[in-house]
Amino acid sequence: MSFDVAQLALAAGRVLVVGLLFGAGLPALFAVGMRLQSAGSGEVDGDAAGIRRPALTAAGWVLFAIVIAVVLAGVLFITRLSIHHYFGISLFGVGT
Repeated sequence: MSFDVAQLALAAGRVLVVGLLFGAGLPALFAVGMRLQSAGSGEVDGDAAGIRRPALTAAGWVLFAIVIAVVLAGVLFITRLSIHHYFGISLFGVGT
């Protein structure tokens, strides 16, 4: 039995990239969304006398929607076999 070190390194690299993307990327997107929401409402650094910027508020909401969509897609991916078993709905190419 032999191990292909190149394939092992490639698989480990993929796991690292996905881990960084979901482990640090989604919280970072959420944090940027919070900052944009705060800047858009004019309340940056606790100062309520700032200028309101609706475009920044909308950008913050878009980032929140992206984070929510990714989380929902993850939950659906994890439960795809149960959904297929109980409801007959095939998600993510689950076959019978």
